[in-house]
Amino acid sequence: MTIKPGTRLGPYEVTGAVGAGGMGVVYAAIDTRLGRRVAIKLLPPEAAADPERRRRFMVEARAASALNHPNIAQVYDLVDIPPEGGRDAGAQDPDHALVMELVEGTPLDQVIAGGRPAVAQALDVAMQVAGALDAAHAAGIVHRDIKPANIMIDREGRVKVLDFGIAKLAEAGGDGAGATMTSAGTRLGMILGTAAYMSPEQAEGRPVDARSDLFSLGGVLYEMLAGRRAFTGDTDLGVLGNILHAAPPPLAGVPRDVDSIVRRALQKSPDARYAGAAAMRADLSSALARLSAPKPGAAWRQPSVLALVGLALVAILGYGVWQAVRARGERWARQEAMPQLEHAQFTRHTIEAVQLARAAEKYLPDDVARVRQAWIRFRIDTTPAGAHIEMKNYNDVSSAWDDFGVSPAVLVIPMGYYRVRLTKPGFAPLEIGAMSRNQSVTLTPLPDVHAGMLPVAGGDASHGVAGSVRLSPFWIGRLEVTNREYQRFVDAGGYADPKYWTEPFRRGSGVESFAEAITQFRDTTNRPGPSTWELGRFPDGQGDYPVGGISWFEAAAYARFAGARLPSIYHWFQASGADEIYSDILVLSNFDGKGPVRAGERAGVGPFGTLDMAGNVKEWCSNEAAGTTRRYILGGGWNEPSYRFTEAEARDSWERGPTFGVRVIQDAAAPPAADLPVEQIVPDPNTIVPVPDTAFEFIKKFYTYDRTPLDARIATVDDSSPDWRKETISIAAAYGGERVPAYFFTPKHATPPYQTIVFFPTSYARTALSSDRLDLAVFDFLIKSGRAVLYPVYQGTFERRSSVSTGPSGLRDMSVQWAKDFFRSVDYLVTRDDVDKDRLAYYSVSMGSYFAPIPLALEPRIKTAVLIAGGLRFNYPDEVQPANFMPHVHVPTLLLNGRDDFGSSLEAEQRYLALLGTPEKKHVVLDGGHVPGDWREVIRETLDWYDKYLGPVK
Repeated sequence: MTIKPGTRLGPYEVTGAVGAGGMGVVYAAIDTRLGRRVAIKLLPPEAAADPERRRRFMVEARAASALNHPNIAQVYDLVDIPPEGGRDAGAQDPDHALVMELVEGTPLDQVIAGGRPAVAQALDVAMQVAGALDAAHAAGIVHRDIKPANIMIDREGRVKVLDFGIAKLAEAGGDGAGATMTSAGTRLGMILGTAAYMSPEQAEGRPVDARSDLFSLGGVLYEMLAGRRAFTGDTDLGVLGNILHAAPPPLAGVPRDVDSIVRRALQKSPDARYAGAAAMRADLSSALARLSAPKPGAAWRQPSVLALVGLALVAILGYGVWQAVRARGERWARQEAMPQLEHAQFTRHTIEAVQLARAAEKYLPDDVARVRQAWIRFRIDTTPAGAHIEMKNYNDVSSAWDDFGVSPAVLVIPMGYYRVRLTKPGFAPLEIGAMSRNQSVTLTPLPDVHAGMLPVAGGDASHGVAGSVRLSPFWIGRLEVTNREYQRFVDAGGYADPKYWTEPFRRGSGVESFAEAITQFRDTTNRPGPSTWELGRFPDGQGDYPVGGISWFEAAAYARFAGARLPSIYHWFQASGADEIYSDILVLSNFDGKGPVRAGERAGVGPFGTLDMAGNVKEWCSNEAAGTTRRYILGGGWNEPSYRFTEAEARDSWERGPTFGVRVIQDAAAPPAADLPVEQIVPDPNTIVPVPDTAFEFIKKFYTYDRTPLDARIATVDDSSPDWRKETISIAAAYGGERVPAYFFTPKHATPPYQTIVFFPTSYARTALSSDRLDLAVFDFLIKSGRAVLYPVYQGTFERRSSVSTGPSGLRDMSVQWAKDFFRSVDYLVTRDDVDKDRLAYYSVSMGSYFAPIPLALEPRIKTAVLIAGGLRFNYPDEVQPANFMPHVHVPTLLLNGRDDFGSSLEAEQRYLALLGTPEKKHVVLDGGHVPGDWREVIRETLDWYDKYLGPVK
């Protein structure tokens, strides 16, 4: 079959064919909803009538859609191709096509054909592939066709593993846990994969598991290092024979530990290989670190040589040897460490950048300092002080912890999401997920620990439009309640004792008695217990799995049996981290799965140390949905999409779905307001309606100000950066006799007058104590592109935080002062001869993107704007409600969002864009959470936008 350009498959418009392989034809298309380029893959004509190949294609769809990893080409959707949808005449039944990420880059086989990669590059590629395989294997998926042609490398060196086209979900049970059969059904000799990279068991048509992929990866790594395949032959049968019986030629010119990794991966017996991809990746990482570290010459390390050298000779030669070692270290730092460091800081493996910076700074301290200048500075405090701090990247679960000293500590690391482990003798160890921002943690003395539970800080808690409740500190289960724990309730006669069942059994307008109600809480064999059990027992081997199949009444009764209670929605969201600005937890969580996994197995840890609050089973809460008998159940289940993590759901209290579970809390002082019925949690974006123009004219008066003299002063000038000149200035504020400090960056690689961007910062500026350490990584690319940047210190940020007013009027006052600080900053820019007054722009991330419509509607001198991580504000006073200003924004505006932004739904982002008055607007959705994870793509989109509407930089 063929698909013609211009054909619409649902929301996707095909633009043309881009390639074909043994398992499918690939077309390029445009997602007309998001303006995103995608790839669409379907079976070739000769396979369309083959039921087995069609079945495998559907297996690919289900398997690949469960994967979400930065090194795996993402599957977005599955669409039908109707007979009339541009296909060949005569087709009867609809076909199916996968909608996938369109990966741009160079296949590894082409890279190798152009010359062997350096050993360090080969190790880096293999590490990234191993990371992708680790994620796939954890989901029960074996790729079975790892080869250079299926490994794409982009311009930044990032790897994407393509085409899980012959992947098959690992089957539970049987010989070898989760083994996957290579031959399809009983069709003798049907072998899936590419001959030169097959494992011996795959070549023989025997069962394969994850270790087969590691053999194939070993073959790929061998080929990168040797420039030739590990196993060759005149025919495919000859190749397979060598895989089964021959050893590959020895590698030459590679370090011994690298050779050892390859040899272990290429062992004929699966038991002799690495047990998993994580272990192989760890060895690759260690080998790369050793390769990158400067090493003294071999002769210098030999004791026999040292014994022959007298003290006088050492004195004469010592300085020369030191210089040689130093020169070698500087070459390593400049040629290898710094490029790797600058790449790693923009990936999800930012700890590698920190490690490289430590190793390289003794050789290139100025270069490392320049990179660190753009990193985030944040503080970790513990009560009591003196806790040992260890960290690693959030998704690098199996990697080693990195030492960051003891608390209190001020850390300088790239912006990202991390795992933090805190240990101190006499206190319970704690592992949490944490943004790179200030953390204050109270450790629990060992005698005070509640078994299986974790402490959560109290304070004001809210979510969406549900209002706010002040919580006391409380304890919450580290894990969901497991089958084994729930079994104790059943065995203790919990279903027969009314003292645990204190809530009225309301059904419609009536109330059932305990005797009537309890008969409805039965398992599949009509015994008391969850709907997923048999004979009053949980399924064999699932004691550590979360209990599922319980109603709200059963969850509440179990909580009382356990001396606990159900969390309110406020307790649940406070502990879950759903209001944090990260999406990394989704990579590890059990969504879109085939069933539950062991409690805690996925290691998706929250900001207080809880596991599996996203996915696996969803968890009943105490609150009713106002006006109904439904109760809220939060977090999403294993058979649901990941957005369920933050989307509140209310279900019938009697419902007993297999994904309905429970997590309990202990709270001696729960405020009554926390358990009250809640009408709505997730706000409806369509309820945001701007005020009429007449009301807007009144609102504008809040923002008027007298253009008094600026009294501009230049305090200092810093010319040390190779990329920019930084002036520290201040100007008179438009209110209260205050002054607005600001930093003005001018590019060294462009000529004035400069296009100039006025920056509005992230919430980092609301928590950092001083503007001495700016969040350069968020905006320094603008200066490097040849544009000037003005960074005002707005009211309520950095050292100006102390002057923020409190009380009901505080929000209004601060927003108005933010706007006036912005207007005065533009007033200052137009006084400078080195600024192009006709090419001023707005740029913001998160906080400033939510606020942006106010200054953009009121400041006519701004010509265009880029807003990253923007969304709608709910329950804001009219005077500072950004939506009231949106219809009056008439400058070209680019809105960039992360696909898994917990703070702003896609509908809210679309409503934001729809309300803007400008016809020149664009919405781009990228991978990641609140702030898109692919920062290089953010940079590309931003600079392209400014080039379009400000013109190219001179």
